[in-house]
Amino acid sequence: MTPQLASTILRLCGWGFIIFGVLFVTISFPNFDAIGHYIADLFDWTPGPHDEVLTRDARWFGAIMAGVCAGLGGIFAFVVAPLLTLPNEAARNLAKRGGLISICIWFVIDSVGSIAAGVPSNAVLNAIFFLAITVPLLTVKFPVGAD
Repeated sequence: MTPQLASTILRLCGWGFIIFGVLFVTISFPNFDAIGHYIADLFDWTPGPHDEVLTRDARWFGAIMAGVCAGLGGIFAFVVAPLLTLPNEAARNLAKRGGLISICIWFVIDSVGSIAAGVPSNAVLNAIFFLAITVPLLTVKFPVGAD
């Protein structure tokens, strides 16, 4: 995969994380949480009611998660992706290694926590983003002698 294609895919994935975070933060606002509830219903495929009243702590943790999710997206869209296209080999390798480490940390913690919370469907959705980010990072081929 070329650095340009890998960078484009990572930018799109980064924006996906950003958009999700911005939409999901609505769950933090008691009078404006319909979007967040809809997202939760859409992504939680487990049987049973999904109409629980959210506590103050749940809304707070939702806000934290939304912010961290959007921030992770920003790192991929505005740091990792652009660095992959630079002619500097050290910068490209740092972006590749840092991107892989970051997405692995996110994937393991988010997926294990989702399963523990009784929402394994989120781990399945996480796997889609995980692959969309790791495949470009693992398969990107940098030009020889670009420095």
